[in-house]
Amino acid sequence: MVAAGGALLVVATTGAAHAEGGAVRGYVQRCTDLGNGSLCIDVNGRVGASGVIGVGYWKRAGSAVHVRLGWQNTTGGGANFSKNVHGPLVPGTDTGTETWSTYLAAGCVYPLIEVVGQGTLKGKEVCVPA
Repeated sequence: MVAAGGALLVVATTGAAHAEGGAVRGYVQRCTDLGNGSLCIDVNGRVGASGVIGVGYWKRAGSAVHVRLGWQNTTGGGANFSKNVHGPLVPGTDTGTETWSTYLAAGCVYPLIEVVGQGTLKGKEVCVPA
């Protein structure tokens, strides 16, 4: 995911888009407008296999903040937060995309953003490709 001119562009590479043996892997992305910025999540892979979950935040407005990114499965289990703290983020900056290599179970996942000192927000879910 790349931020450019206020719009989000999906950039795929041949290495990330194909599994071993040339089979095409699934890819889905969804972004949530949080008012001061966009929180996005993407899933690269298919149910029942190893894949990658990515989360990124692009700040458009508001005061400077420090944030941590994460994700959670809708079918249970705890939140998976990065240890990285990004910031200070000011309008026009972003966290880039943080990634987690993980087994992809059936169900959906949603992005999380912890604004240090202010609490945690969650974005809209995206379902793992079958």
